[in-house]
Amino acid sequence: MRSALGFKKRYLLLIPITLAVFFSYWISHFSLLEQEIFKKLKVNNLANLYVTEASAGATTGFSYRYYLFDAKKSDAEFMAHIDDETPFMITSDSKATATVSNGQLYLRVRGDIYSFQSGSYQASVHLDAAPY
Repeated sequence: MRSALGFKKRYLLLIPITLAVFFSYWISHFSLLEQEIFKKLKVNNLANLYVTEASAGATTGFSYRYYLFDAKKSDAEFMAHIDDETPFMITSDSKATATVSNGQLYLRVRGDIYSFQSGSYQASVHLDAAPY
């Protein structure tokens, strides 16, 4: 009969599995995308428009990400929670204009739009876009 006092080799698998789980958790919370506030505009009493300039490194161009964020919170709170927020628009146009009229947001973009989602409870968004 075999002795139960010996170390079972299958327990050695726990070490690489634990390291793999930890590494994948760390990678999922580590972002190479650097963002800084490019513009800020008060839309209404509920929301501010934040435009961030995002860079993923020296070999990529800038992208501009548009967020609607709670007007009662500060810029520091916005930057602290930026990874939790989803931009409603991502574009390459650094000269895009944003104006507010009667609590409605009007955007004029001349360049590539990589992503746009129009649904928001905080403000109505009107987009005027062209590829040039």
